[in-house]
Amino acid sequence: MARKCIMGIDEVGRGSLAGPIVAVALFSQGLPREKEILAQLKESKSLTVAKREFFFAQIVGTFLWSVSVLDNQFIDRYGIQKANLLVFQEASEKLLKEIDRPVEILADYVGGASDYLRQMSFFKKGDKQFAEIAAASIIAKVYRDNLMEEASRIFPLYNFASNKGYGTKAHYKKIYQFGLSPLHRKSFIKI
Repeated sequence: MARKCIMGIDEVGRGSLAGPIVAVALFSQGLPREKEILAQLKESKSLTVAKREFFFAQIVGTFLWSVSVLDNQFIDRYGIQKANLLVFQEASEKLLKEIDRPVEILADYVGGASDYLRQMSFFKKGDKQFAEIAAASIIAKVYRDNLMEEASRIFPLYNFASNKGYGTKAHYKKIYQFGLSPLHRKSFIKI
């Protein structure tokens, strides 16, 4: 009997004030090692940084996956919804090029996406319902966090290593004090 092949897709950075939106598509063939890892996963937001990085290493070493990144300039020009749909589409298309069998595509919910990305099935809180989406979420979160830590070295005034570009009180204070960096989403911030 053929194994059920699943692609899980999720994104991070949708609500951030700075930096990119990142989506990851992950392919699972249902192999024993994959099942062992997936059985341990929770959605990335509920994991500690150490646990997330532990699972990240296991996931990227076991599964086939792809990533798509769109920067703050794209988001400002076309909007976060368009960016979200496009990173889902790009990540899935990259991965589908490497897969030679039918696959069921499960994605975390994005409003209006089912009209645009018809080959995917969308689920509210999908990362809590499907381990494949949770695994994609973990890769996306660690990948984006690493990008924001690098951005923090270039723009140290904003402490992106700590806030990851999200709207914390301290981050807003830095914006009021220093203005916007080239990584900030101007469409998200009204000063």
